[in-house]
Amino acid sequence: MNSRNHALRLLPLTLTVAVLPSALAAQPVQTIPATPPPARRPNVVVIFTDDQPQRALGATDPYFHTPHLDQLAREGVSFENSFVTTAVCAVSRASLLTGQHMARHGINSFERPLSTEQMRGTYAGRLRAAGYRTAFLGKFAIGHPRAADRQLCLPADQFDLWYGFIQGVSYSQLVDGQKRYVTTVMEEKAIGFLREQPRDRPFLLILALPEPHGQVGPWNMSDPDFNLDLPAVPAPPPRSMTQPAASLPPPIRASRNFTPGQQNDAKHQQYMATVRSYIARADLSVGRIRAALRELNLDDNTVVVFTSDNGSMWGAHGLNGKWNMYEESIRVPLIVHDPRLPAAARGRRAHMALNIDLAPSLLTLAGEPVPPAMQGMDLGPILRDARAPGRSEWYYEHDVHTASGGRPLPRCEGLRTERWKYICYKDTAPVEEELFDLTADPGEQTNLAPDPRHAPLLAEMRQRFAALRAAAK
Repeated sequence: MNSRNHALRLLPLTLTVAVLPSALAAQPVQTIPATPPPARRPNVVVIFTDDQPQRALGATDPYFHTPHLDQLAREGVSFENSFVTTAVCAVSRASLLTGQHMARHGINSFERPLSTEQMRGTYAGRLRAAGYRTAFLGKFAIGHPRAADRQLCLPADQFDLWYGFIQGVSYSQLVDGQKRYVTTVMEEKAIGFLREQPRDRPFLLILALPEPHGQVGPWNMSDPDFNLDLPAVPAPPPRSMTQPAASLPPPIRASRNFTPGQQNDAKHQQYMATVRSYIARADLSVGRIRAALRELNLDDNTVVVFTSDNGSMWGAHGLNGKWNMYEESIRVPLIVHDPRLPAAARGRRAHMALNIDLAPSLLTLAGEPVPPAMQGMDLGPILRDARAPGRSEWYYEHDVHTASGGRPLPRCEGLRTERWKYICYKDTAPVEEELFDLTADPGEQTNLAPDPRHAPLLAEMRQRFAALRAAAK
Protein backbone atom coordinates (compact mmCIF):
# COMPACT_ATOMS: atom_id res chain seq x y z
CA MET A 1 0.00 0.00 0.00
CA ASN A 2 1.02 3.57 -0.51
CA SER A 3 2.12 5.47 2.54
CA ARG A 4 -0.46 7.72 4.10
CA ASN A 5 -0.84 11.32 2.99
CA HIS A 6 -0.14 13.96 5.56
CA ALA A 7 -3.43 15.76 6.14
CA LEU A 8 -3.33 19.52 5.72
CA ARG A 9 -4.16 21.50 8.79
CA LEU A 10 -6.25 24.60 8.39
CA LEU A 11 -4.70 27.67 9.90
CA PRO A 12 -6.91 29.33 12.49
CA LEU A 13 -8.14 32.78 11.41
CA THR A 14 -7.86 35.52 14.01
CA LEU A 15 -9.93 38.69 13.86
CA THR A 16 -7.94 41.62 15.30
CA VAL A 17 -9.91 44.54 16.77
CA ALA A 18 -8.13 47.90 17.14
CA VAL A 19 -8.68 49.83 20.39
CA LEU A 20 -9.16 53.58 19.92
CA PRO A 21 -7.01 55.98 22.00
CA SER A 22 -8.97 57.73 24.74
CA ALA A 23 -8.41 61.14 23.09
CA LEU A 24 -10.43 60.05 20.10
CA ALA A 25 -13.06 58.13 22.01
CA ALA A 26 -15.62 60.95 21.79
CA GLN A 27 -15.17 61.49 18.06
CA PRO A 28 -17.69 59.91 15.65
CA VAL A 29 -16.23 56.77 14.19
CA GLN A 30 -17.39 55.10 10.99
CA THR A 31 -18.25 51.46 11.69
CA ILE A 32 -16.67 49.01 9.30
CA PRO A 33 -18.42 45.64 9.38
CA ALA A 34 -15.98 42.87 10.12
CA THR A 35 -15.98 39.75 7.98
CA PRO A 36 -17.53 37.04 10.14
CA PRO A 37 -15.19 34.18 10.93
CA PRO A 38 -15.88 30.97 9.06
CA ALA A 39 -18.15 28.52 10.84
CA ARG A 40 -16.33 25.77 12.67
CA ARG A 41 -16.40 22.51 10.81
CA PRO A 42 -18.18 19.89 12.89
CA ASN A 43 -16.52 16.88 14.41
CA VAL A 44 -18.11 13.58 13.41
CA VAL A 45 -18.61 10.36 15.37
CA VAL A 46 -20.04 7.36 13.50
CA ILE A 47 -20.99 4.35 15.60
CA PHE A 48 -22.45 1.26 13.99
CA THR A 49 -23.28 -2.21 15.19
CA ASP A 50 -23.23 -5.58 13.45
CA ASP A 51 -26.55 -7.24 12.51
CA GLN A 52 -28.92 -4.98 14.49
CA PRO A 53 -32.37 -4.62 12.93
CA GLN A 54 -34.39 -1.45 13.28
CA ARG A 55 -36.71 -2.89 15.93
CA ALA A 56 -33.83 -3.53 18.37
CA LEU A 57 -34.12 -0.22 20.20
CA GLY A 58 -35.89 0.40 23.47
CA ALA A 59 -37.74 3.31 21.89
CA THR A 60 -39.17 0.89 19.31
CA ASP A 61 -39.45 -2.34 21.29
CA PRO A 62 -39.40 -2.25 25.11
CA TYR A 63 -37.86 -5.73 25.15
CA PHE A 64 -34.51 -4.09 24.41
CA HIS A 65 -32.54 -2.03 26.95
CA THR A 66 -30.99 0.93 25.10
CA PRO A 67 -31.33 4.05 27.29
CA HIS A 68 -28.40 5.87 25.68
CA LEU A 69 -29.63 5.28 22.14
CA ASP A 70 -33.13 6.26 23.19
CA GLN A 71 -31.73 9.54 24.54
CA LEU A 72 -29.76 10.08 21.33
CA ALA A 73 -32.98 9.60 19.36
CA ARG A 74 -34.90 12.04 21.58
CA GLU A 75 -32.21 14.68 21.17
CA GLY A 76 -31.68 14.11 17.46
CA VAL A 77 -33.40 12.80 14.35
CA SER A 78 -34.45 9.15 14.10
CA PHE A 79 -35.24 7.60 10.72
CA GLU A 80 -38.01 5.01 10.99
CA ASN A 81 -37.44 3.73 7.46
CA SER A 82 -33.69 3.33 7.08
CA PHE A 83 -32.40 0.50 4.89
CA VAL A 84 -29.25 -1.09 3.51
CA THR A 85 -28.87 -1.66 -0.21
CA THR A 86 -27.20 -5.04 0.42
CA ALA A 87 -27.70 -7.02 3.64
CA VAL A 88 -24.20 -8.53 3.69
CA CYS A 89 -21.72 -7.06 6.16
CA ALA A 90 -18.72 -6.65 3.83
CA VAL A 91 -20.82 -5.14 1.04
CA SER A 92 -22.87 -2.87 3.27
CA ARG A 93 -19.78 -1.52 5.05
CA ALA A 94 -18.24 -0.72 1.67
CA SER A 95 -21.45 1.09 0.73
CA LEU A 96 -21.42 3.04 4.01
CA LEU A 97 -17.90 4.27 3.30
CA THR A 98 -18.15 4.89 -0.45
CA GLY A 99 -21.76 6.05 -0.80
CA GLN A 100 -22.12 3.56 -3.64
CA HIS A 101 -24.15 0.49 -4.56
CA MET A 102 -22.33 -2.84 -4.77
CA ALA A 103 -22.62 -2.70 -8.56
CA ARG A 104 -20.36 0.37 -8.52
CA HIS A 105 -17.85 -0.22 -5.69
CA GLY A 106 -17.41 -3.86 -6.74
CA ILE A 107 -17.16 -5.50 -3.31
CA ASN A 108 -19.15 -8.64 -4.09
CA SER A 109 -17.20 -11.13 -1.98
CA PHE A 110 -15.58 -11.38 1.43
CA GLU A 111 -12.13 -11.64 -0.14
CA ARG A 112 -12.00 -8.46 -2.21
CA PRO A 113 -10.71 -5.32 -0.41
CA LEU A 114 -11.22 -1.69 -1.33
CA SER A 115 -8.22 -0.35 -3.22
CA THR A 116 -6.12 2.51 -1.87
CA GLU A 117 -7.69 4.79 -4.48
CA GLN A 118 -11.17 3.72 -3.41
CA MET A 119 -10.35 4.32 0.26
CA ARG A 120 -9.17 7.84 -0.53
CA GLY A 121 -12.51 8.44 -2.23
CA THR A 122 -14.55 7.42 0.81
CA TYR A 123 -15.98 10.03 3.15
CA ALA A 124 -13.25 9.08 5.64
CA GLY A 125 -10.50 9.54 3.07
CA ARG A 126 -11.91 12.82 1.81
CA LEU A 127 -12.35 14.26 5.28
CA ARG A 128 -8.78 13.32 6.16
CA ALA A 129 -7.52 15.02 3.00
CA ALA A 130 -9.53 18.10 4.04
CA GLY A 131 -7.73 18.31 7.38
CA TYR A 132 -9.75 16.04 9.65
CA ARG A 133 -7.93 13.81 12.12
CA THR A 134 -9.44 10.35 11.62
CA ALA A 135 -9.74 7.11 13.57
CA PHE A 136 -11.22 3.69 12.84
CA LEU A 137 -11.77 1.15 15.59
CA GLY A 138 -13.49 -2.21 15.29
CA LYS A 139 -14.59 -4.68 12.65
CA PHE A 140 -13.61 -3.45 9.19
CA ALA A 141 -14.70 -6.64 7.39
CA ILE A 142 -14.06 -5.47 3.82
CA GLY A 143 -11.65 -7.93 2.24
CA HIS A 144 -10.26 -11.12 3.69
CA PRO A 145 -7.45 -12.50 1.48
CA ARG A 146 -6.60 -16.08 2.35
CA ALA A 147 -2.88 -15.84 1.63
CA ALA A 148 0.02 -14.29 3.53
CA ASP A 149 -0.98 -10.82 2.29
CA ARG A 150 -4.24 -10.83 4.26
CA GLN A 151 -3.25 -7.64 6.11
CA LEU A 152 -3.25 -5.75 2.81
CA CYS A 153 -7.02 -5.48 3.06
CA LEU A 154 -6.74 -3.39 6.23
CA PRO A 155 -6.23 0.30 5.33
CA ALA A 156 -4.32 1.18 8.50
CA ASP A 157 -2.32 3.85 6.67
CA GLN A 158 -5.50 5.68 5.66
CA PHE A 159 -6.34 6.74 9.23
CA ASP A 160 -4.47 8.63 11.94
CA LEU A 161 -5.53 6.01 14.49
CA TRP A 162 -6.23 2.42 13.46
CA TYR A 163 -7.48 -0.45 15.60
CA GLY A 164 -9.33 -2.48 12.99
CA PHE A 165 -9.95 -6.15 12.38
CA ILE A 166 -10.76 -8.40 9.44
CA GLN A 167 -13.73 -10.79 9.53
CA GLY A 168 -14.51 -12.96 12.53
CA VAL A 169 -13.71 -10.63 15.43
CA SER A 170 -13.26 -12.41 18.73
CA TYR A 171 -14.96 -10.69 21.63
CA SER A 172 -11.98 -11.67 23.78
CA GLN A 173 -8.73 -9.84 23.01
CA LEU A 174 -5.36 -10.42 24.62
CA VAL A 175 -4.01 -7.06 25.83
CA ASP A 176 -0.77 -6.95 27.84
CA GLY A 177 -1.17 -10.62 28.68
CA GLN A 178 -4.75 -10.19 29.93
CA LYS A 179 -7.99 -11.21 28.27
CA ARG A 180 -10.08 -8.10 27.66
CA TYR A 181 -13.50 -7.65 26.13
CA VAL A 182 -12.85 -6.14 22.71
CA THR A 183 -15.49 -3.41 22.98
CA THR A 184 -14.04 -2.20 26.28
CA VAL A 185 -10.62 -1.91 24.63
CA MET A 186 -12.13 -0.05 21.68
CA GLU A 187 -13.86 2.41 24.01
CA GLU A 188 -10.65 3.14 25.87
CA LYS A 189 -8.76 3.79 22.64
CA ALA A 190 -11.58 5.94 21.24
CA ILE A 191 -11.73 8.09 24.38
CA GLY A 192 -7.94 8.38 24.33
CA PHE A 193 -8.22 9.63 20.74
CA LEU A 194 -10.70 12.28 21.87
CA ARG A 195 -8.48 13.40 24.77
CA GLU A 196 -5.55 13.93 22.40
CA GLN A 197 -7.60 15.92 19.90
CA PRO A 198 -6.08 19.31 18.96
CA ARG A 199 -8.63 22.09 19.43
CA ASP A 200 -7.82 23.71 16.10
CA ARG A 201 -8.57 20.61 14.04
CA PRO A 202 -11.82 18.67 13.45
CA PHE A 203 -11.96 14.91 13.81
CA LEU A 204 -13.77 11.85 12.48
CA LEU A 205 -14.15 8.86 14.81
CA ILE A 206 -15.61 5.61 13.42
CA LEU A 207 -16.48 2.95 15.99
CA ALA A 208 -17.52 -0.36 14.39
CA LEU A 209 -18.89 -2.39 17.28
CA PRO A 210 -19.00 -6.20 16.96
CA GLU A 211 -22.30 -6.58 18.81
CA PRO A 212 -24.71 -8.33 18.42
CA HIS A 213 -23.27 -10.50 15.64
CA GLY A 214 -21.96 -14.00 16.30
CA GLN A 215 -23.16 -14.69 19.78
CA VAL A 216 -20.56 -16.82 21.53
CA GLY A 217 -22.12 -17.60 24.90
CA PRO A 218 -21.59 -15.70 28.15
CA TRP A 219 -20.55 -12.36 26.70
CA ASN A 220 -19.42 -10.86 30.02
CA MET A 221 -16.90 -13.58 30.83
CA SER A 222 -14.12 -11.31 29.54
CA ASP A 223 -15.73 -7.99 30.41
CA PRO A 224 -15.48 -7.60 34.18
CA ASP A 225 -15.98 -3.84 33.86
CA PHE A 226 -19.55 -4.29 32.67
CA ASN A 227 -22.32 -5.74 34.80
CA LEU A 228 -25.88 -5.07 33.75
CA ASP A 229 -28.55 -7.17 35.42
CA LEU A 230 -31.31 -7.19 32.83
CA PRO A 231 -34.65 -8.54 34.04
CA ALA A 232 -35.78 -11.77 32.43
CA VAL A 233 -38.39 -10.76 29.87
CA PRO A 234 -39.79 -13.21 27.32
CA ALA A 235 -39.18 -12.38 23.68
CA PRO A 236 -42.29 -12.94 21.55
CA PRO A 237 -41.20 -15.21 18.67
CA PRO A 238 -42.16 -14.13 15.16
CA ARG A 239 -45.40 -15.77 14.08
CA SER A 240 -43.63 -17.01 10.96
CA MET A 241 -40.75 -18.67 12.86
CA THR A 242 -42.04 -22.24 12.97
CA GLN A 243 -44.74 -21.83 10.33
CA PRO A 244 -43.23 -19.90 7.42
CA ALA A 245 -45.50 -18.90 4.58
CA ALA A 246 -46.33 -21.62 2.09
CA SER A 247 -45.41 -19.15 -0.66
CA LEU A 248 -41.79 -18.89 0.53
CA PRO A 249 -39.80 -19.37 -2.71
CA PRO A 250 -37.75 -22.55 -3.28
CA PRO A 251 -34.37 -20.70 -3.30
CA ILE A 252 -35.07 -19.47 0.24
CA ARG A 253 -36.29 -22.87 1.44
CA ALA A 254 -33.14 -24.48 0.02
CA SER A 255 -30.75 -22.00 1.66
CA ARG A 256 -28.74 -22.80 4.75
CA ASN A 257 -30.43 -19.92 6.58
CA PHE A 258 -33.80 -21.70 6.42
CA THR A 259 -33.96 -23.64 9.69
CA PRO A 260 -37.54 -23.74 11.02
CA GLY A 261 -37.04 -27.30 12.26
CA GLN A 262 -34.21 -26.14 14.52
CA GLN A 263 -36.21 -23.32 16.06
CA ASN A 264 -38.59 -23.48 18.97
CA ASP A 265 -39.64 -21.13 21.72
CA ALA A 266 -37.03 -22.30 24.25
CA LYS A 267 -34.15 -21.86 21.80
CA HIS A 268 -35.55 -18.53 20.69
CA GLN A 269 -35.69 -17.25 24.28
CA GLN A 270 -32.10 -18.31 24.94
CA TYR A 271 -30.84 -16.78 21.71
CA MET A 272 -32.70 -13.50 22.15
CA ALA A 273 -31.55 -13.13 25.76
CA THR A 274 -27.96 -13.22 24.52
CA VAL A 275 -28.74 -10.80 21.69
CA ARG A 276 -30.39 -8.46 24.17
CA SER A 277 -27.29 -8.48 26.37
CA TYR A 278 -25.02 -7.67 23.44
CA ILE A 279 -27.22 -4.80 22.30
CA ALA A 280 -27.27 -3.41 25.85
CA ARG A 281 -23.46 -3.57 25.81
CA ALA A 282 -23.33 -1.68 22.52
CA ASP A 283 -25.71 0.90 23.95
CA LEU A 284 -23.33 1.43 26.86
CA SER A 285 -20.57 2.28 24.36
CA VAL A 286 -22.74 5.02 22.90
CA GLY A 287 -23.26 6.41 26.40
CA ARG A 288 -19.56 6.32 27.27
CA ILE A 289 -18.50 8.05 24.05
CA ARG A 290 -21.10 10.79 24.50
CA ALA A 291 -20.06 11.25 28.14
CA ALA A 292 -16.45 11.71 27.02
CA LEU A 293 -17.54 14.30 24.45
CA ARG A 294 -19.34 16.25 27.16
CA GLU A 295 -16.42 15.99 29.60
CA LEU A 296 -14.02 17.31 26.97
CA ASN A 297 -16.39 20.10 25.86
CA LEU A 298 -16.57 18.63 22.37
CA ASP A 299 -20.26 17.81 22.35
CA ASP A 300 -21.53 21.20 21.15
CA ASN A 301 -19.82 20.80 17.76
CA THR A 302 -19.86 17.03 17.25
CA VAL A 303 -22.35 15.23 15.01
CA VAL A 304 -23.07 11.70 16.29
CA VAL A 305 -24.48 9.08 13.92
CA PHE A 306 -25.68 5.62 14.92
CA THR A 307 -26.67 2.83 12.54
CA SER A 308 -26.01 -0.84 11.73
CA ASP A 309 -24.47 -2.61 8.75
CA ASN A 310 -27.63 -4.71 8.26
CA GLY A 311 -30.44 -6.34 10.18
CA SER A 312 -31.06 -9.96 11.12
CA MET A 313 -34.00 -12.32 10.69
CA TRP A 314 -34.09 -13.70 14.26
CA GLY A 315 -36.40 -16.53 13.22
CA ALA A 316 -38.82 -14.61 11.02
CA HIS A 317 -39.91 -16.70 8.02
CA GLY A 318 -38.06 -19.62 9.63
CA LEU A 319 -34.77 -17.89 8.78
CA ASN A 320 -31.66 -16.81 10.63
CA GLY A 321 -28.93 -14.41 9.46
CA LYS A 322 -29.60 -11.78 6.83
CA TRP A 323 -28.74 -11.69 3.08
CA ASN A 324 -32.33 -11.66 1.79
CA MET A 325 -34.57 -8.66 1.08
CA TYR A 326 -37.14 -9.19 3.81
CA GLU A 327 -37.71 -6.26 6.15
CA GLU A 328 -35.96 -7.82 9.16
CA SER A 329 -32.79 -8.18 7.06
CA ILE A 330 -32.65 -4.79 5.35
CA ARG A 331 -34.17 -2.36 7.86
CA VAL A 332 -31.74 -0.80 10.34
CA PRO A 333 -31.62 1.98 12.94
CA LEU A 334 -30.42 5.40 11.83
CA ILE A 335 -30.10 8.20 14.37
CA VAL A 336 -28.38 11.51 13.66
CA HIS A 337 -27.69 14.00 16.44
CA ASP A 338 -26.43 17.37 15.23
CA PRO A 339 -26.22 19.79 18.19
CA ARG A 340 -26.24 22.73 15.80
CA LEU A 341 -29.80 22.01 14.68
CA PRO A 342 -32.65 23.81 16.45
CA ALA A 343 -34.76 21.82 18.89
CA ALA A 344 -37.70 22.10 16.51
CA ALA A 345 -35.84 19.91 14.02
CA ARG A 346 -35.66 16.95 16.41
CA GLY A 347 -37.97 14.00 16.05
CA ARG A 348 -38.76 11.08 13.81
CA ARG A 349 -38.65 10.96 10.05
CA ALA A 350 -40.73 8.65 7.87
CA HIS A 351 -38.49 9.23 4.84
CA MET A 352 -36.69 6.25 3.31
CA ALA A 353 -32.96 6.63 4.02
CA LEU A 354 -30.21 4.31 2.77
CA ASN A 355 -26.74 3.35 3.94
CA ILE A 356 -25.32 4.97 0.79
CA ASP A 357 -26.69 8.31 2.05
CA LEU A 358 -24.24 8.47 4.95
CA ALA A 359 -21.14 9.40 2.92
CA PRO A 360 -22.61 12.35 0.95
CA SER A 361 -24.45 13.60 4.04
CA LEU A 362 -21.30 13.71 6.17
CA LEU A 363 -19.27 15.39 3.44
CA THR A 364 -21.95 18.06 3.07
CA LEU A 365 -22.10 18.59 6.84
CA ALA A 366 -18.35 19.18 6.78
CA GLY A 367 -18.61 21.65 3.90
CA GLU A 368 -16.87 19.33 1.46
CA PRO A 369 -18.02 18.69 -2.12
CA VAL A 370 -19.75 15.40 -2.88
CA PRO A 371 -18.04 13.57 -5.76
CA PRO A 372 -20.27 12.52 -8.68
CA ALA A 373 -19.34 8.87 -8.11
CA MET A 374 -21.34 8.79 -4.87
CA GLN A 375 -24.89 7.56 -5.44
CA GLY A 376 -26.57 8.38 -2.13
CA MET A 377 -28.50 11.54 -1.34
CA ASP A 378 -27.68 14.26 1.17
CA LEU A 379 -30.00 13.84 4.15
CA GLY A 380 -29.26 17.37 5.37
CA PRO A 381 -32.52 18.93 4.13
CA ILE A 382 -34.53 16.15 5.82
CA LEU A 383 -32.58 16.60 9.05
CA ARG A 384 -33.42 20.29 9.06
CA ASP A 385 -37.05 19.99 7.97
CA ALA A 386 -39.36 16.98 8.27
CA ARG A 387 -41.36 18.35 5.32
CA ALA A 388 -38.40 18.11 2.92
CA PRO A 389 -38.92 15.68 0.03
CA GLY A 390 -37.23 12.29 0.03
CA ARG A 391 -36.92 9.32 -2.31
CA SER A 392 -39.92 7.33 -3.48
CA GLU A 393 -38.15 4.06 -4.34
CA TRP A 394 -34.77 2.35 -4.21
CA TYR A 395 -32.85 -0.64 -5.55
CA TYR A 396 -31.64 -3.67 -3.56
CA GLU A 397 -28.92 -6.06 -4.71
CA HIS A 398 -27.28 -9.18 -3.30
CA ASP A 399 -24.81 -10.65 -5.79
CA VAL A 400 -22.45 -12.45 -3.40
CA HIS A 401 -21.76 -16.08 -4.30
CA THR A 402 -22.12 -18.31 -1.25
CA ALA A 403 -22.12 -21.89 -2.59
CA SER A 404 -21.20 -23.42 0.73
CA GLY A 405 -22.14 -26.98 1.63
CA GLY A 406 -24.56 -27.25 -1.27
CA ARG A 407 -27.00 -24.80 0.37
CA PRO A 408 -26.16 -21.37 -1.07
CA LEU A 409 -27.74 -18.15 0.11
CA PRO A 410 -29.72 -17.17 -2.98
CA ARG A 411 -28.69 -14.08 -4.88
CA CYS A 412 -31.53 -11.63 -5.24
CA GLU A 413 -32.38 -8.13 -6.36
CA GLY A 414 -35.40 -5.96 -5.91
CA LEU A 415 -37.23 -2.68 -5.72
CA ARG A 416 -38.85 -1.15 -2.65
CA THR A 417 -41.28 1.74 -2.64
CA GLU A 418 -43.15 3.12 0.34
CA ARG A 419 -45.93 0.57 -0.20
CA TRP A 420 -44.68 -2.17 -2.52
CA LYS A 421 -41.74 -4.54 -2.61
CA TYR A 422 -40.59 -6.56 -5.62
CA ILE A 423 -37.96 -9.32 -5.26
CA CYS A 424 -36.45 -11.56 -7.94
CA TYR A 425 -34.05 -14.46 -7.42
CA LYS A 426 -31.26 -14.49 -9.98
CA ASP A 427 -30.24 -18.14 -9.97
CA THR A 428 -33.55 -19.77 -10.87
CA ALA A 429 -35.01 -20.53 -14.27
CA PRO A 430 -37.60 -19.24 -14.67
CA VAL A 431 -36.85 -16.37 -12.29
CA GLU A 432 -38.66 -16.65 -8.98
CA GLU A 433 -40.45 -13.43 -8.04
CA GLU A 434 -42.15 -12.01 -4.96
CA LEU A 435 -44.46 -9.02 -4.68
CA PHE A 436 -45.67 -7.70 -1.33
CA ASP A 437 -48.11 -5.01 -0.27
CA LEU A 438 -46.25 -3.67 2.77
CA THR A 439 -49.22 -1.63 3.94
CA ALA A 440 -51.65 -4.55 4.05
CA ASP A 441 -49.03 -7.23 4.74
CA PRO A 442 -46.06 -5.81 6.73
CA GLY A 443 -44.99 -9.34 7.68
CA GLU A 444 -44.57 -10.25 3.98
CA GLN A 445 -46.62 -13.42 4.24
CA THR A 446 -48.65 -13.20 1.03
CA ASN A 447 -46.79 -13.24 -2.28
CA LEU A 448 -48.91 -11.40 -4.83
CA ALA A 449 -46.65 -12.07 -7.83
CA PRO A 450 -48.55 -15.17 -9.04
CA ASP A 451 -51.93 -13.42 -8.66
CA PRO A 452 -53.22 -12.41 -12.13
CA ARG A 453 -55.04 -9.45 -10.57
CA HIS A 454 -51.65 -7.89 -9.82
CA ALA A 455 -50.11 -8.58 -13.25
CA PRO A 456 -50.20 -4.90 -14.34
CA LEU A 457 -48.51 -3.81 -11.10
CA LEU A 458 -45.94 -6.61 -11.41
CA ALA A 459 -45.09 -5.47 -14.94
CA GLU A 460 -44.71 -1.88 -13.74
CA MET A 461 -42.47 -2.93 -10.85
CA ARG A 462 -40.27 -4.96 -13.22
CA GLN A 463 -39.86 -1.92 -15.45
CA ARG A 464 -39.01 0.44 -12.59
CA PHE A 465 -36.64 -2.16 -11.13
CA ALA A 466 -34.78 -2.47 -14.44
CA ALA A 467 -34.30 1.31 -14.62
CA LEU A 468 -32.90 1.52 -11.08
CA ARG A 469 -30.69 -1.50 -11.69
CA ALA A 470 -29.12 0.17 -14.71
CA ALA A 471 -28.58 3.42 -12.80
CA ALA A 472 -26.80 1.64 -9.93
CA LYS A 473 -23.79 0.69 -12.07
